[in-house]
Amino acid sequence: MYFYFFCDFPAVIKFQGVIFGTVNKSVKFCNFEKPYPLTEICPLMGNGTGFAFYLDDEFLSNPPENATITDLKGGYFIRLTKTEHSGGFSVINQAKFRDATITVFTENGCKVSLETQTGFFAETLAFTPLSAEFTRGEGVNSNLIFATLPCADKKILRVYGIKENALLLSTETDEFSITPTGFTCTERLKDIAKHEILHEYFYSHTDCAIKERAKSVKASESFDREKLPESLIPYAFCEEFLCGGDFNFYLSESVKENADKLGGFFGEFIGITPPPVFRNPNEIGFIYKLAKRKYSVEYFTFDISGGKIIGVKNT
Repeated sequence: MYFYFFCDFPAVIKFQGVIFGTVNKSVKFCNFEKPYPLTEICPLMGNGTGFAFYLDDEFLSNPPENATITDLKGGYFIRLTKTEHSGGFSVINQAKFRDATITVFTENGCKVSLETQTGFFAETLAFTPLSAEFTRGEGVNSNLIFATLPCADKKILRVYGIKENALLLSTETDEFSITPTGFTCTERLKDIAKHEILHEYFYSHTDCAIKERAKSVKASESFDREKLPESLIPYAFCEEFLCGGDFNFYLSESVKENADKLGGFFGEFIGITPPPVFRNPNEIGFIYKLAKRKYSVEYFTFDISGGKIIGVKNT
């Protein structure tokens, strides 16, 4: 069985006590026959505590909190995050308003607490932010507290409702802005077209929930889809389809006639990936979320003629 290992921290990886190599936000590839070996992850330079596991069916089907498993259909991609040291209480930031107090703090993990005049809400984050910044909404946003939580490679926006005493929205964003009618979030993707996606949200007093009012997608002005090499056309199409852009450009007239059926054909995929070494190089992997910390990849091939997609097959 093929295995890919990725650690988001510097570490040494061992199999049966023998050092295999050092990983630091990089991928290590190996191939094992059953019985699979005992695997040890040894963080370097104080990046958490070490841990060990057997590459057995129990681990692959029920990964622990610090592991994410992706079934590659012939192998597995294993992403490992560091196990935090248990530590004392430390406040990252706190904000007090006339009717609410919100705190981000660490105590055996990173937590958020929200105390209002009607109750108390607390949650444990799956990540540890570098800092925390709070903004209180006004006018139509007066029920909302916006928490901006930057991490090493992303920025998380979490929006809390004071009346609900609850988390109403959590999303990755590169920037957000409060408007007179709600707020906006902007995503800048690192895909072929360098898409920028603008989400417009508003707070519904009727449903006591945050809803999306509008969404707009645009590619970088420097991106020229007419000049794409044929090998990249399927990838550009998939990325355009995923972010809700104008994917019809990449389709032949015959496929356009059934474009409304593509959503059901592909399903709710969350990303794409090139094929691993043990798959057909012409395939494109579609990533699907199965459960918490568990993902799966399905593969598709695209037939191209005249710079347009004339057929798609699930392989």
